Amino acid sequence: MQRTVRTLALAAILSSLGSTALAQATNVQIYGLVDMYVARSQLSGTPTTTVANSGGMTTSFWGLGGTENLGGGTSAVFAIEGFLRADTGEAGRSPGEAQFTRAAYVGLNGHMGQVKIGRLPTPLFQLTGNLNPFGFSTRFSPLMTQMWIAGYGVAIMGDSGWNNALHYTSPTFGGGFSVVGQVNLGERTGTSTGNNSTAVLRYQSEPLMLAVAAQDVKNGLNQSATAPNQRTYFAGGSYDFKAAKVFATYDHSKTALTGRRTRMVHAGVAVPHGAGKWMLGWARANERTNVRAPYHRDTISAGYDYNLSVRTDVYAMSVYDKISTSTSGTTLATGIRHKF
Repeated sequence: MQRTVRTLALAAILSSLGSTALAQATNVQIYGLVDMYVARSQLSGTPTTTVANSGGMTTSFWGLGGTENLGGGTSAVFAIEGFLRADTGEAGRSPGEAQFTRAAYVGLNGHMGQVKIGRLPTPLFQLTGNLNPFGFSTRFSPLMTQMWIAGYGVAIMGDSGWNNALHYTSPTFGGGFSVVGQVNLGERTGTSTGNNSTAVLRYQSEPLMLAVAAQDVKNGLNQSATAPNQRTYFAGGSYDFKAAKVFATYDHSKTALTGRRTRMVHAGVAVPHGAGKWMLGWARANERTNVRAPYHRDTISAGYDYNLSVRTDVYAMSVYDKISTSTSGTTLATGIRHKF
C-alpha cells in the first residue's frame, strides 16, 4: 500500500514538472488594436460625407497567437486574427466577412526559415505596407489606397490575404538578403482558373531596404470569368537618413481579357518631429482598359502622427484625390489608435 502511495506521489510530481516545463516553453498572447477616426471624406468624383469610421492608420483587429519551443532552435507558431469595425462593433471589414480573415495559420520556425499554412496576408501586401510613410493605412496612404481599395480603383486583384495558403520565409543570407514565397490552392471553386503565387526578393541592411516582387492571381477577390487572372510586378526601396526616411516604388499590373494595364509610381517621406512624425506621400496610377479612354489618378496625403505613449497615438490627416477625367476630392481626418 505504501509503495502504491509513493508511486502515485512520484507520478504526480513528474506530471507537475512536465506541466511546468510545457508552460515555460509555450507563449500564448491576446493582442490587437482599435483605431477610430472622424472625417469629412470625399474621393474624386464623389459627394462629400461626414463619417466616424474604424481603421484610419491601421485596420482594427484582435488576435490570439503564440509559440512553443520544440528544442534544437525550432518552434511551433500559430495565430488566429479577425478584423473588426469599431464604429459598429461588427466583425470583419465588411458585412458577411469570415471571423478570422486577417490570419489563421499554424507553422514552424527554425534554422531553415519559417513555414506557415492557412489563411495568410500576402507578401505583396506586407511589402507595400513597409514601403510607404503611412504604413498599412488603407484610408490615408496613397500607395495602399490605390493598390488595394475599391474606392480608389483597386489596382491589385485577390485581396490582402489568401485562403488555403502555403508560405515560406528564408533566413537572411548574403549580408541582408531574404526570400519570401507564397502560394494558395484555388481548389477550383467558382471561377478559379488556378493557384495564386507570389515571390519577393528583399535586401535590408540599415539604413537601406530594397525589394522586388512578382505576383500572379488566378482566384479570389475581384477575379471572375471576365477577368480570369492578373500578373503584377513591383519594385521599391527606402533609405533612412535619420532626419528623414524616404520611400519610392513602382508597380505594373496586367489583367487578362479586360485589357486593363495599371502603371503606378509612388514617392513619400517621413520626418521625425517631437514624439511623432510628419508624413507626406504621392501616387499616380496610369490606367488603360478595353472599355475606357486612358486616364490617370493622383492621390496626395499629408499628416502628423503623435505618440501619447508606447501603445496610444493620435493623428491628423489630409488626402487630395484627383482622377484626370473627373472632379477632385479632399478628405480631412483626425483619429486615435490604441494597441493592446
